[in-house]
Amino acid sequence: MAGAAEISPGVPVVRREPPGVAAFSSIQVPNWLRGGIVIQPVPFRPGCTPLTYRPSGFLARRAEARRAIYYGMMSAVACEHDIPTGLFDAMIIRESGYNPIATSTANAYGLTQLMSETAIGLGVDRYDPLQNMRGGARYLRQQLDRFGQVNLALAAYNAGPSRIRGRLVPRISETQTYVTDIITNWSRLTTTPESPALLPKPGFRYVAYTRY
Repeated sequence: MAGAAEISPGVPVVRREPPGVAAFSSIQVPNWLRGGIVIQPVPFRPGCTPLTYRPSGFLARRAEARRAIYYGMMSAVACEHDIPTGLFDAMIIRESGYNPIATSTANAYGLTQLMSETAIGLGVDRYDPLQNMRGGARYLRQQLDRFGQVNLALAAYNAGPSRIRGRLVPRISETQTYVTDIITNWSRLTTTPESPALLPKPGFRYVAYTRY
């Protein structure tokens, strides 16, 4: 486990847009169309370029096929919320294996496994894949801003923000495995640098990524 860490050269970071740059969260999204998979386009900020799909190299065939379908949407939503694509990709792989109708025993639902109360608080329809993805990205972004470290943000996403105390990942086996799996897969997925639009610039807030 790790507490707060200093930023060092070469450490992956997450940037935020400066005040005054509007997000696209207010865009109205039609209800998920029935009768087949329909991928809706996701607007993104000028200068923020979603990445092109590449096979992960480690997912089962069906999971990889689902990932290929949703990759463009995922990349654009990550870009929209200033989250590294590899991190968001790895989180969705861990949460649902890119299954848009995945339902947990706790009744979390969809690509980013949103609970009903969380989705309501975020103002999204968790049964719509695009809104589900946006809700998950928004919630992860909130945790990144609050805790300032990727491992703590992921732990908060999994176990709840109230479980993060003393700047440490809580001693919950499921949460520790969850964080490790995502960071490991993020490393496996990130074989080339992130889009220049996601790299740090002077005056932006930074989020550290630390191993533990």
